[in-house]
Amino acid sequence: MPVTGGRPLRILQITATTAGGEWFHDQVTGLARLGHTVLAVLPEHAPLADRLRASGIDVEIIRFRGRPLNDLPRVAAAQWRLARLIREYEPDVIHSHSLKAALCSRFAALSYRPALRVTQWPGVVHLHSPLLRWLDRWTLRRDDLVIGSCQAIADQYRTMGARSVAVGYYGSDVGRLDPSLPGSAFRQEFGLADGTPAVGLIARIQTIRMRAFRQVGVKGHEIFLDAAPLILRQVPGAELFVIGDSLLGATDYRRELQTRARALGVAAKVHFTGWRSDIASVLAGLDVVVSPSMEESACGALVEALLMQKGVVASDVGGLPDTVQHGETGLLVPPGNPVALAAAVTELLADPARRYRMGRLGRERCLRRFDRRATVATLDRLYHWARYDSQRVRRGE
Repeated sequence: MPVTGGRPLRILQITATTAGGEWFHDQVTGLARLGHTVLAVLPEHAPLADRLRASGIDVEIIRFRGRPLNDLPRVAAAQWRLARLIREYEPDVIHSHSLKAALCSRFAALSYRPALRVTQWPGVVHLHSPLLRWLDRWTLRRDDLVIGSCQAIADQYRTMGARSVAVGYYGSDVGRLDPSLPGSAFRQEFGLADGTPAVGLIARIQTIRMRAFRQVGVKGHEIFLDAAPLILRQVPGAELFVIGDSLLGATDYRRELQTRARALGVAAKVHFTGWRSDIASVLAGLDVVVSPSMEESACGALVEALLMQKGVVASDVGGLPDTVQHGETGLLVPPGNPVALAAAVTELLADPARRYRMGRLGRERCLRRFDRRATVATLDRLYHWARYDSQRVRRGE
């Protein structure tokens, strides 16, 4: 990449996320620490907005989320407000995350041509919908730079015809997880004796109204439950955990999963814990962490598991191979295959020394790849390189 001087920039960061969103918070605050001026745009007042403000970040609330056909006046008003904000703020960079934010910013950015237009994708579930895929592709040429949060996403957008594509991971505070933390608190809470194998799936329990995810949810909870009898057949003493919930609390989907566990005869062995704020303690108490997702980026839950030096098993989809290198830092299995998932889990449960070696190497790699200081520094370089490149193209060089 050419040397550009790296001057401080005025950056507008736009996300449709309101709950959770640590990845967004860490990126925005990291850019501010580098000396950039950052304004965050969120679709509603929510805990994420409060955390950003507490970190010294200015936040603008623009209610751009909604169904255009049902909420046309409000969505149109939000679009106009965003366009006006862009003209007034005069950003060097307009950086959006997720489809709704991307579509709004792609159109609103027409009101201020000098800005570099960037979309970074935390996930691409929307590409499973023909309509949403078409909308994304139709407006894609408005982006100067598309950043995939894993190699697979970057490759998808390169194939779709994006003008410029790069890989940029979402980082986190990797130093906050200490693999020497004892797991006794979590294990005692559930009455696990020393030596009892514990396997966990850590993910939001979420439903998506797309045909592709009607039989199996995007996070693959059904696959984990279907694998449970097979795991217990090989390791009868094991205990399994479903950790997480809907962002809005208990849902029909969670009850459907609990009904499935009862029908499979494993309800006594599968514990639905709900949301846990003590994720380090939870991970410390587990032996193996699984991610049977049907669609996924680099998966923060598995990054955290490897930082805690745990054995991990993941679907071989999306960005999971960026996080888990098969046979080196964990095991990858075909998506939607409970038999393969169960076999990989029992393989790791049977070999603690191998789990430890994999976990130790996984921690070393995650410390380098997903440290928020490194990911924000990469983003900073991408901004300056893309601004240089877009200005060169506009000059016809």
